[in-house]
Amino acid sequence: MFHRVTGWSLWIGALWLATASAASTPVRFFALGDVPYFRAETPQMIDLLDQAVAEGAPFLIHVGDIKAGSTPCTDENLHEIAAIFRRQPVPVVYTPGDNEWTDCHRAAAGAHDPLARLQRVREIFFADPSVLRRAQLDLVEEVSHDAPGFPEQFAFMHEDVLFVALHVVGSNNGYRAEDPAAVAEFETRDRANVRFLAAMGEVARTRAARAMVLIFHANPQFERTPPSRGFVRMHEAFIDLMNAYPGPVLALHGDTHRFRHDHPLRDPASGEPFRRFVRAEVPGSPLVGGLWIRIDPEHSEVFEVRVEYPISRDRFMP
Repeated sequence: MFHRVTGWSLWIGALWLATASAASTPVRFFALGDVPYFRAETPQMIDLLDQAVAEGAPFLIHVGDIKAGSTPCTDENLHEIAAIFRRQPVPVVYTPGDNEWTDCHRAAAGAHDPLARLQRVREIFFADPSVLRRAQLDLVEEVSHDAPGFPEQFAFMHEDVLFVALHVVGSNNGYRAEDPAAVAEFETRDRANVRFLAAMGEVARTRAARAMVLIFHANPQFERTPPSRGFVRMHEAFIDLMNAYPGPVLALHGDTHRFRHDHPLRDPASGEPFRRFVRAEVPGSPLVGGLWIRIDPEHSEVFEVRVEYPISRDRFMP
């Protein structure tokens, strides 16, 4: 079953129209997240990845949370998932979730220093190029900013669609007012995300990208006005992007473990949803599944999404 969100605002920029007309190939890829939370879910996730590769996915996307928030934060767990990613024959686009590091201060997770766990995530997944094989992607040249040290923050072009990986996590984006170190980390990363997104919006505009896909873990509280402290600047950055880039934008995230496909971002001037801004949220544990996403900016239905399970529920439908 396909779930569709229709339409996007007409933009008459001649350069964009010429490029979109020339690059008419639809883009199709597979994404999942918030799995595996428990060992029994690992084989199901592997089945999903294997099936996606067999069906021709040019790359795989995992939007974060590769463990449960109240299970121990260990290097063993990180290495196990990294090994699964390394075995894939195509690149893996991975952005960390809060369970990998932010929530590791919980007693049930081992009462670790979250910043130490974040460092291990970066070392295990991003320092070794064989894990994600991002060099096989058409990476956008790094845009310098005042906050270096974010290897998980990157962008690439595929069939003239710009994919942008941001580091935005659940648990209020890591903002904990009672912890000065957590606040400092949040402020630095939040500024880096905002600046990087603005820079990538300019890249999308100048390169006449047919669409943008924003990849991050958290549901940034699209449903709340205003959002919690950890997501205020990201909300503003999304709105700024809509004013700077006139093409369609897909926000691909996880966090709440329920499939959603809608228009969650509202224009503060009108109070109406931005029709060009579409959200696709992956399902999550205990329902292990993923999304096939097809992008065709020349079609009236720009972002088409199909929910996929290791044994698809569609097979049980009459």
